[in-house]
Amino acid sequence: MANIFLERATLKDSKEVTKIEKLGSSKIYHAVTKKDKILDYIKNDFVFLIKNNDIVVGLVSFKVIKKKTASCNGLVIYPKFRRKGFGIKAMSLVLKKMSKYPRVDLVVHPHNNPAISLYLSLGFTIEAWQDNYFGDGEPRLVMIKKF
Repeated sequence: MANIFLERATLKDSKEVTKIEKLGSSKIYHAVTKKDKILDYIKNDFVFLIKNNDIVVGLVSFKVIKKKTASCNGLVIYPKFRRKGFGIKAMSLVLKKMSKYPRVDLVVHPHNNPAISLYLSLGFTIEAWQDNYFGDGEPRLVMIKKF
């Protein structure tokens, strides 16, 4: 992990964002995969490519819900770069960008233990359990961090 940084995705990055999201798509990660949704995602949310030097290792994103709330709505690391510290570094960097919002939230599948551990280590707490959160029949934990 020589030089980890976040680079804001543009519409030119839509293929890369789609590729990352599709790789993350599973029962425990509700991915954005349709072209029109990807374009809206890049235009309307803060989507960042996670780079190690010039190599894209994943993405992290958030959106502003209200003036006082931001929601982290995506974190995907390419499989070959997982468990190497990129997720925690990227989340630390994006949390700095979100620190002007008193409340940051996210949702995570209750069986995604690596993600839950990561978020707890960064100061998130579990606020609630919600069944069928995305309409996919799967529950999610709502986690929050207050600044």
